[in-house]
Formats: sequence, C-alpha cells, structure tokens
Amino acid sequence: IVADLVMSIDNVLAIAGAAQGAHQDHQLALVVFGLLVSIPIIVAGSQLVLKLMARFPVVITLGAMLLGWIAGQMAYSDPAFKPYLPEAPIWSYGAAVAGALLVLAIGKMLQARHKAARAA
Repeated sequence: IVADLVMSIDNVLAIAGAAQGAHQDHQLALVVFGLLVSIPIIVAGSQLVLKLMARFPVVITLGAMLLGWIAGQMAYSDPAFKPYLPEAPIWSYGAAVAGALLVLAIGKMLQARHKAARAA
C-alpha cells in the first residue's frame, strides 16, 4: 500500500509536469484524465508484479540486480568521480556489471546470514 501511494504521488507529479506544456485551459482536464487512467494501472500493475514475485522469486533478484546495474552506471557518470575515471565506454559497462554483482553478492550474503540465524 505504501509503495502504491509513493508511486501514485510520483505519477501525479509526472502528469502535472506533462500537462504544463498544454494550453492553460486544458491543463486541469489533462491532469484529471491522467490520474483517472494511470492510478488504476499502477495499482493493477503492482498487484501483477507482486504475484510474479510470489510465483517466481528470481524476479526479485533480477530486479535488485537491475537497480545495482543502474547504480553502477550512475556512480561511474557522477561528476565528482568523472575526472578520476577512464573515459572508455567499456568502463561504464564494467561499473554497471560491478554494481549488479555487488547487489547480488550482498543479497546472497544476507540470505545466508538469515538462514543461519533461523537455524540457530
């Protein structure tokens, strides 16, 4: 429920931003229409993802690795680190792979620790 609320708030901001480009007479109508269409899609979509995660737990791992991939790429392209990193495109992919593998390793480590704690 909290995730649905957060996604809905994010969606409201996106719809309001998209409606800003329209003529002022149509902005409110576009926001209302966007909310009426998108919120049910978000709720239904989250339920679908929840069912997929329950049936195929690997979806959770793949989703976490995707976030790690994105985080690795973002870290590589961060302006604070850019002057110290090589410019070759392969390094961007390397950082992305490292982020995904780091998330996988931490997840497996936490899972092992949790299983050990339950067994004790």
